[in-house]
Amino acid sequence: MPAMPVKVIVTYSHHDVAYLGDDSLLGYLKELEQENVTFWTDRNVGVRESWDEVIKANIQDAHIALILVSQSFLDSSYCTNVEINYFLARKVHLIPIILSPCNWQRYGWLHSRQMLPSGGESIEEHYTDPGRRKQLFHDIRKQLRERVEFIRQTGAALASELAYAGKPQIDFLHRLGHSWQELADYFDIPVYDQARFERGEEGRRIWVWLENRKRLHELPKALALINRNDLVQVLYSEP
Repeated sequence: MPAMPVKVIVTYSHHDVAYLGDDSLLGYLKELEQENVTFWTDRNVGVRESWDEVIKANIQDAHIALILVSQSFLDSSYCTNVEINYFLARKVHLIPIILSPCNWQRYGWLHSRQMLPSGGESIEEHYTDPGRRKQLFHDIRKQLRERVEFIRQTGAALASELAYAGKPQIDFLHRLGHSWQELADYFDIPVYDQARFERGEEGRRIWVWLENRKRLHELPKALALINRNDLVQVLYSEP
């Protein structure tokens, strides 16, 4: 059975775009793509697409945020006030990488987390030697792999606890009907995400949305609150 897909979104200042190159940090991490890990950056935004909407939509289903921290990143109101707040609200796993000297100590979401490199060091100040820098990239890849495995183990435990697959899921999707809108409102699914739901496929899209955020266990309570106890019984029926 293939490993559970894990999505890593990379957020950065465009002043630090060199770190996305094949011969730099992101290139070194892409070995993980062989292990069903995908990396997303804003370079994937299409010319005619809404930059803000596409970024927010990709934050919605990201498991991990690799944050390339520099003073340029911290000075960007979009990076720190929009992206970081979205990550925190959706409980995305944050892995901060300190690229260069900056005032990271002023940001609570940073100093409360383990960063790489550790000990107040930064890549550009303390890892100028190519060999030491490659070793650091190796350590970052190792930590990222460990976080991916933690997410997969958590997802597997949840899946075994909530055996909703098979007939219960099919019956739920068949019977949800127009209640999908109440369910979407309960979970505060953004309007721009709802607009992507194909007509007749709203229930399935909500299911996937919850599954990607490890929130499927909240479904029975939500159904009870919108007076669909019949669907709660469906979920707990024998598969």
